[in-house]
Amino acid sequence: MKLITKSTYYFLLFSTLAMIAGGMFLYFAIRKDVYRQIDISLVMEKDIIQDQVEQDESIPDFSATFRHQIDVRFLDSPVHETEIIKDTIMHNDQSGDDLPFRYIYYTGNTKKKGGYSITIFQELSEKIYLLESISLYTFCLFVSLLFISLLLNYLISRRLWSPFYKSVAKAAGFNILADKPLDLPETDILEFKQLNIVIEQMTQKMRSDYLNLKEYNENAAHEIQTPLAIIRSKTELLMQNKNLRKDSIRLIKSINEATNRLYKLNQSLLIISKIENQYYHEIIEISLREVVAVCLDNYREIMQLRNISIEFEASSQAMVKMNEVLADVLVSNLLSNAIRYNIDKGFIKCHIDDHSLVISNSGLPLHFDPELLFRRFQKGSDNPQSVGLGLSIVRKITDNYRMKISYTCIGNIHKVSLTYNQEALSL
Repeated sequence: MKLITKSTYYFLLFSTLAMIAGGMFLYFAIRKDVYRQIDISLVMEKDIIQDQVEQDESIPDFSATFRHQIDVRFLDSPVHETEIIKDTIMHNDQSGDDLPFRYIYYTGNTKKKGGYSITIFQELSEKIYLLESISLYTFCLFVSLLFISLLLNYLISRRLWSPFYKSVAKAAGFNILADKPLDLPETDILEFKQLNIVIEQMTQKMRSDYLNLKEYNENAAHEIQTPLAIIRSKTELLMQNKNLRKDSIRLIKSINEATNRLYKLNQSLLIISKIENQYYHEIIEISLREVVAVCLDNYREIMQLRNISIEFEASSQAMVKMNEVLADVLVSNLLSNAIRYNIDKGFIKCHIDDHSLVISNSGLPLHFDPELLFRRFQKGSDNPQSVGLGLSIVRKITDNYRMKISYTCIGNIHKVSLTYNQEALSL
């Protein structure tokens, strides 16, 4: 939920509660004031009638004067002085309706100690109608004010928060590979100014760290490859020396194998580092079918030496958008893994369609979860030629392009399934 939506929601909630409470308070305040005026009127009328009764000891007719229902009666004996003001419902014989009334009931004694009672009824229909009209108008006014306040709050909040959303959009589109400033929008709001300063400093630091790391990786790779190449060439020359003893040849061969393994390890770690640092950012449309065909042709001699049969089936060109180098590394590592851990006179099957690439091969059974092979330095056997990073590189590539890859092993049948989403890859 957006911040402006949530703030509007809370504003609506608390404003509604406040207006309901205010409306109820206003209604009861007006009702109390109306009833107070009615009670004052009833008491004044009662006092006038009381004075007349006590002075003349007669029953005056004030019904025409006060326009209310008045009932005055003399009682047979003296009574206690009481005064009661209440609401009641009375039936109207003419209209047949039950009407609300407010009445005052008073009992007292004349100078001759004779008791009497005064009852005055005042109809409340007009007053109740007035209260209902006031309540309706008040409700309409409150609702109108609420919607006007909501609209103004939304428009003002959207305008005030506009620099924030623009800054977020700029930060979301930040490309660490592009040497361009973010160009954040200017604002006169202090908090947003501070946010823009933090974002600019953070992106500059990220860019600087990326360039330093990139430079370090390039220099490290170059500096490591040079002595490794010298060691490999020197050991090969030593192995060609006919004057060496067998134990010396064995030691030199071991050194050469370790050097080759270190060379492969350096290359693999360098590729992983480049992938993580978005080094391969150029994207083109590539046919996975052609990439697989080229890789199979490159490995054909090795497969022939081990009598590994190959079955290649492609129902589609499998066009995807990705970096050309990474596409070759991805397919090459999958096929290299299928060949390296295969058995002599085994098989490899490749199937490609619009949505997936499936590579199946024969091999030794696995006694652990095949998904663990995607971890770094995890190997399925003790093959000295393997550094355990091939499938880890594959996982890095698939994650980078939002592909899905899975590894299953049933008996001696190994299967790697690569699923690519055309819509995702086209972004």
